[in-house]
Amino acid sequence: MNQNGNFRKTGNIGEIIAANYLKQRGYKILEMNFENKVGYRLGEIDIVARDPKSKEIIFVEIKTRRKTNNRPLQPETAITRSKYRKLSRIISNYLNKHNLADSDYRLDAISIELDIKKRRAALRHLLNIYF
Repeated sequence: MNQNGNFRKTGNIGEIIAANYLKQRGYKILEMNFENKVGYRLGEIDIVARDPKSKEIIFVEIKTRRKTNNRPLQPETAITRSKYRKLSRIISNYLNKHNLADSDYRLDAISIELDIKKRRAALRHLLNIYF
């Protein structure tokens, strides 16, 4: 499989792990892989969910990396200012499309480090990330 295919597969595994993690904590998954289908492509939100406690809409960016010996892992460092701006635009699009502009919401990140050899995943849920 090519490198691009490996990234896609790793990302899909991470999204499944993150969705299961959120469901186990009572979050309601509203949508996965939301993107605007009309007009200029704004990007994609990995998971849109509702927090069971605060009732906020949670937009979740998932960053998944395979553990290697060559580099320290911190998948969340891939959320740059540029990525944050793109996420802000697609979040606005989602809120407007669903008539939720007055709703409380936040942006979270879920960082997943996959250790394929040990068949384990380390997950960090970072709440309310903003630059």
